Amino acid sequence: MRTVHQNRANWTDLCDELERHLQQLEIHRSKLQEGPGDESDSCLKALRYYFSTTANLIEIADKASASEEDDKARSSIKRAGMAQMEKGELGRHREMMETAWQLYSIEMKRLIALKVKNVEDQLEAYEKADPTAMSARNPEDGDGMVGPDSMIAYGHRIDLCEEGTRVEILDAIRNWATNFTSTRQIFWLNDAAGTGKSTIAATMANEWSIDNRLAGRFFFSPNSRVTQTTKEFCLFVANDIARHQPSLADTIQHEIKSILSEQHVWFDVQLQRLIIDPIGKLEGDKCTFIVVDGLDNCVLSEERVGLLNSFVRHLPSAPHLKLLLTSRPVQDIADVLASSPLVHGSDIQLLNIRNSHHPDVTYYVEKRLTRISSEHRAMIIAKSGGLFLYAATVCRMLERSRHQTDILKIISDIGVTDKLERRMDILYLSVLKQALIDKNAGDMMMSVLSIIIVAYQPLSSNTISRLLPGNIYVEDFVQDLGGVLKDGHPDRPIKVLHPTFREFILSNEDRANGFLLHSAQSSAAMAYACISTLEHMLEDDLFQLVKLGRLLPRNEDIKEADRLVHQSTTAAERYASAFWAHHVATSEMSQELLSRVTKFLSRKYLNWVELMSWRGSIGLCIEGLSRLRRVAIDQRGSSNNAQDSVIVRHAHQFLVQHQSMIIDSALQTYCMALFFTPPESPLFTEYHERY
Repeated sequence: MRTVHQNRANWTDLCDELERHLQQLEIHRSKLQEGPGDESDSCLKALRYYFSTTANLIEIADKASASEEDDKARSSIKRAGMAQMEKGELGRHREMMETAWQLYSIEMKRLIALKVKNVEDQLEAYEKADPTAMSARNPEDGDGMVGPDSMIAYGHRIDLCEEGTRVEILDAIRNWATNFTSTRQIFWLNDAAGTGKSTIAATMANEWSIDNRLAGRFFFSPNSRVTQTTKEFCLFVANDIARHQPSLADTIQHEIKSILSEQHVWFDVQLQRLIIDPIGKLEGDKCTFIVVDGLDNCVLSEERVGLLNSFVRHLPSAPHLKLLLTSRPVQDIADVLASSPLVHGSDIQLLNIRNSHHPDVTYYVEKRLTRISSEHRAMIIAKSGGLFLYAATVCRMLERSRHQTDILKIISDIGVTDKLERRMDILYLSVLKQALIDKNAGDMMMSVLSIIIVAYQPLSSNTISRLLPGNIYVEDFVQDLGGVLKDGHPDRPIKVLHPTFREFILSNEDRANGFLLHSAQSSAAMAYACISTLEHMLEDDLFQLVKLGRLLPRNEDIKEADRLVHQSTTAAERYASAFWAHHVATSEMSQELLSRVTKFLSRKYLNWVELMSWRGSIGLCIEGLSRLRRVAIDQRGSSNNAQDSVIVRHAHQFLVQHQSMIIDSALQTYCMALFFTPPESPLFTEYHERY
């Protein structure tokens, strides 16, 4: 108390903070009272004891106050601080308060420990029970996720059909679209890879958007984590509907908030509440359209089948809604659609191998390649076999390459009788060999390609350069690989132009012929790059928001937090923070990599959690650590692996236990969240002395 009397101003500030602290505990007590079961009772009793002890001290302090004037001027807690008590009596009461607080802390930790396994079991049950359950993230929220993922999901960068091409198939779709009496609500356009399905889908989506008849769209693609699954399909489509049909925006946004608050909603229910029901409220008799492209790019068969079954089930209740669907003729898709009375167009073929003239490809090549001879154009058309992907790849190679003569020679050597896959393989090999001018830079080029191929969302050349600081040729490689990549601008996300290139480079050594990438090894290299990036940038109180003697701010108290994150971090740092754990989980996790993960979690874990809280992406952390935890458990054979897997498990538990607190206040990661972590946790051991 000597210090308190020497500096009353500081003591007054401390009392202010204590008042607010007790207000928060009052809220905590209310929540405990609402909680069911006996597990909360002992914790609630300990909290009541703490409050009664505090109230007793305040009452004694009131009686011992120095003057009535002070009594009127100060709140009860401030009077407790200013009261003139006997030193021994004050010490005794402080010991009582400390004991009460310790009892409450012990009970709270015990309660948390009892609930942890139950929460984990629920999470694992959700993961196993419904692979189509959406994550608790609105695609319109958070940073680093919206731009690249939305551009791919909405097909913004897919070329439209050249005027004068695909006339027959486009007219067939338009006739189906304007047939208001037909009950065939699904137009299924299916054919081989590279036949132009995505271009047709993008063309019709653009046309219907101009006519104000587009509801929403979703382009499945291996270029993004989001577009390889149906988990966020309904959220993306619903937001697209809200943009194209503004009269439905309020209804849809209200339903999105409701569904996100429920955490776990089955796909069929999402489709009904976010898409079917809102569109049913549109006035007028005009049809509206949903475009779903490349369903075969959805990785899991059960998700593809689930999406189709839900549409088949619900479309009849929305007779003015039609679905344009494209895919390769994958068996599970065909099994659902082939016998459905809702389906039209399944017998249409884009690639007519009997028509040697290939009028659409001819028109396309003649328009694109005006600077080469007519003989060379005729050769390219003949070698294409009517495959648009072949023609488009050749056009891009010739337009961007400094070695046109070499490329034309390669094309002339391709046999007309070669299978289409073989023809594309030869083209892809020639693109790669043309890009590798310096034979000593092969490892550098493959490291750039590995990042592009395994990234969970498209990255720009500048971002890749930051993840690979020793690679000085990133931009040169991207430009030289223009025949298979888009885009070459340093700040725009790079997209693999067609899934067949990804399939080729990940296939086998005989086919890739020196350019084979191993997905697991590439993921490990990306994991190292991400962890290294984070180790160099993460620090306590990343944005210097802690003020001495003040309450830690809640996230909502920081205005324009998203802008602050973007100004203070690079795109590479944001990507690394979002997906490092995902890359570790999909790698061939060696003991060396697992040790590196343990080191990161021991030194930078809380800093990482703080950053992800500011980004509004704690759900992504839990998802990544959940995957990583399962892999670590599978590899805990040796004593070292077992020890490393423990800290991974506790890192996951920490977020599961404290996610609501951390989502509310990033900086509480270092305080209340750590305080309520069990002392036996390796995280508590590593961090409690530091904080």
